[in-house]
Amino acid sequence: MLEAFYATERGSLEDATINGDFDLHPDLVWLDLIAPSQEEQQWILDAYDQNMPTLKSLEDISSSARFYRDDDGILHISTYFLTKNKNFQVDGETEENSSILATVQTVAFILHKERLFTLRGEKLVAFRAFRARARRNDYEIDYKDPTWILLGLLEAKLDELADILEDIHKDLEKYSTEVLNNRHREMILDLDDMITRLAQLEDMLGKAQLCLIDLRRVLTFLSRPRALGSHIYDADIRELSEDVRSLVEHDAFLFQKVRFLLDTTSGFINTEQNDTIRRFSILPSMLAPPMLIASIYGMNTDVLPFAHGTTSFVIVSFILIAFLVGPMIYFRWKKWI
Repeated sequence: MLEAFYATERGSLEDATINGDFDLHPDLVWLDLIAPSQEEQQWILDAYDQNMPTLKSLEDISSSARFYRDDDGILHISTYFLTKNKNFQVDGETEENSSILATVQTVAFILHKERLFTLRGEKLVAFRAFRARARRNDYEIDYKDPTWILLGLLEAKLDELADILEDIHKDLEKYSTEVLNNRHREMILDLDDMITRLAQLEDMLGKAQLCLIDLRRVLTFLSRPRALGSHIYDADIRELSEDVRSLVEHDAFLFQKVRFLLDTTSGFINTEQNDTIRRFSILPSMLAPPMLIASIYGMNTDVLPFAHGTTSFVIVSFILIAFLVGPMIYFRWKKWI
């Protein structure tokens, strides 16, 4: 899919209809390729003499070559975007209760003086949010300069990460109430399911941290004097860097909270298992005296008291019951059962 945008007189972005390379005119400031076909990549090459990398090459790119300026002065940036993935939803499971996993995909930015090219494998929330913001242009930014489009997309990425961390914080508050409420935990909560949910949140936090650290490296690169060729972007880059720093700290706090809940839930599971094993250990101790008496009276001998007579069965039965109830009362008194 190939989407193109041009800047209006007031600087906002508007969509352009693309049916072939003949529609790729010089006024387009942003070309967005989503899992493009070879034909669409050829359109870009014919219209702008720009070779686009393949999606597979984006995944194989080394960390040292993720952002650089080539000999022609073109800026190349490859950065991670986090997206929630619902493809792992179990059949018959509702959307609210489904396990939402997170995936990280690489997005390539190629910045010319006249336009910006982006390449990604699938649709992303951050791009959709930026397009809506750029169409309104509430802050009256001149998107005729493609550098502002690049910074706007990085800001949208940061906003999405902030929203994801906020959602995780809300989930953790809810999970804390479920785990630490004794009645709810004992009567309703499935501790194994809670372990799974917390592990998924920990996985998402780890990937969010990866994206934040990667974004911090990108912003550090862009803050270099010769990266963008102008100081008019420095204030925005510093502001984004400060926001990244605060989100990294918030992510670390949430990581500690997830670990605390995981350890607490695992502790409750171990406690339940120990209680079960203890009950099974106490049961033989309670049954041992009656079984011993029954075994003695089952021996073939005549010297045992109450071994003969019409009331012997009743007397021995009372003895067995006494030896069964006695240990039970004692164990309850000790609060072992």
